Amino acid sequence: MIAPPAVRPGLVVVLAFVVALAGRFTLTRAGVDIPVVNDVRVPLFFALILSLALESHHAGHQPAEGGHALIGILALLGYQGISVLWTPPGAVTGPMLGDLCAIAGLLVVYFNLAAWDRDRVTATTLTLFHIAAWVYFLAAAAGLGRQANGRWSALGGGPNVFVRLMILGVITSLYLYLRHGEKLIWLVPIPAFLFGAIASGSRGGLVALGITIVIALLAIRPRIDLERVGKPLGLLVVVGLAVGVVGGPVIAGFVQQRFVQATVGQGYASDRDVLFRMALRIFMQHPLLGTGLNGFNSVSGLDPDLYVHNLPLSVAAEGGAVGLLLLVGAWLILWHAYVGLPVAERGLEARTAAYCGIFIGGTSLFSGDYYDARLMWILLLLAAVHPARARIPISH
Repeated sequence: MIAPPAVRPGLVVVLAFVVALAGRFTLTRAGVDIPVVNDVRVPLFFALILSLALESHHAGHQPAEGGHALIGILALLGYQGISVLWTPPGAVTGPMLGDLCAIAGLLVVYFNLAAWDRDRVTATTLTLFHIAAWVYFLAAAAGLGRQANGRWSALGGGPNVFVRLMILGVITSLYLYLRHGEKLIWLVPIPAFLFGAIASGSRGGLVALGITIVIALLAIRPRIDLERVGKPLGLLVVVGLAVGVVGGPVIAGFVQQRFVQATVGQGYASDRDVLFRMALRIFMQHPLLGTGLNGFNSVSGLDPDLYVHNLPLSVAAEGGAVGLLLLVGAWLILWHAYVGLPVAERGLEARTAAYCGIFIGGTSLFSGDYYDARLMWILLLLAAVHPARARIPISH
């Protein structure tokens, strides 16, 4: 048994979530163009570290199990940072170095929180994701942040950010349903969130959802109780039909154009095929160490604002075989740490965090850069790390 700490993490968990979700926000529009100073993450991180230090001071040192999972991720991030030594001349690396440091900082914070009280921290984080999904959905439904082509987005994030929040809303709805005694009210938001995911027009996000569903079904297949799931499925069908009748006509034309005509009929892939082929070509040209951090733009000759939109291919192009080995190694270490947990430690919170992390990992195959993968690392880390079990002395 693990004795709960006398002091439990409080506001620091909320602050960590805000920092992790906030992404990149600068004060350029407010006239602050000074590097570092205009990055909103700087004061947020300062407040987060100070808050963690103050609360941890009262709780005392909390040892953890699964620390090798953190080391595996930090090894990858450290190698990516060192790769600036061989980037092509003219490559802009400062912002990406800042992103890597921000990810490392977040992971260290969440590791300490998981060591302190993993289940409470994870439960709070998943609940906050559910609340954030509602905020994003309502903002987009009100027309705040939608793109000119009709794709749903909100609060400064693009459609690919929006779809991540929508599917995390679906997963956390299931989590809250199971956590609160299988009360059907927690399942009602699922059709709305799925509607928002479709309205985002993010094909990669929907494919990532499919990948997550397949993995989840393979994991729980032996334990599926058809009688137990019948009532929830019936509710989802009824609510889903109601949402479709009310909101369907709003995006029917958009769905027809985006998913049917453009994707199926014309094979439109938003230039992902071009970016993926270019990344593979660069990897073949620089197979061992890659081009170095943010070297893809310099070598590819494409628009400087473009990036690979695929985490493994991006690591391969800019980190070579060494980077790929570290990426795969980080994933395998996380998996080993998770499956190595005793069954009692692999509870609902850990399992849900793992599925959320798998989903974000799936989206990272189609969209986002290194910093956009931060939620994947955080969620997988929460699934793999837990407070150290108290050792029972052996009597002689």
